[in-house]
Amino acid sequence: MLPAAPCSLKEPVGSALGRSAGAIAGQLGITEVHAGCLPEDKLAWIRRSQEEKRPVCMIGDGINDAPALKAAQVGIAMGGVGSDIAVDAADIALVDDEVKELPHLLNLSKRMMVTIRCNLAFSMALNFAAILLAITGVLNPVVGALVHNAGSVLVIVNSSLLLKWRRRQAKPKA
Repeated sequence: MLPAAPCSLKEPVGSALGRSAGAIAGQLGITEVHAGCLPEDKLAWIRRSQEEKRPVCMIGDGINDAPALKAAQVGIAMGGVGSDIAVDAADIALVDDEVKELPHLLNLSKRMMVTIRCNLAFSMALNFAAILLAITGVLNPVVGALVHNAGSVLVIVNSSLLLKWRRRQAKPKA
């Protein structure tokens, strides 16, 4: 059973929309669902939640969802069936409308942040070492440029590994 929604519902909880939203929420472990809300109700609910310091993720596909998508901490637009305005307002656009890919996207974003930090640390350390070696006369300008470019290539190669990245599944215990 869905909790009472603080917004006026166009669809009753027992309707197909309410049952669908409840079924999806149950599978994802979401305890609070608001289905069939008017655009102004969505925005008001998001603002109230933000005032209470609660993070909000909004998923929408239409023009009427754009203000709420923009106001939420994370706005996810259903790009395949959604409007261009909703896609522009969102932080994430799901091109093929596969909500099941959200856990992968979350894990990938965490992995990207690790990669970015590693790339920054590596490139800063390499450049700092190259500057020190150039100041002491060990590196001439041509070798310094080659070291710098080699570092850039390594950063690009490391970043490109994300293209094939998939979270490793835990192996079942025998």
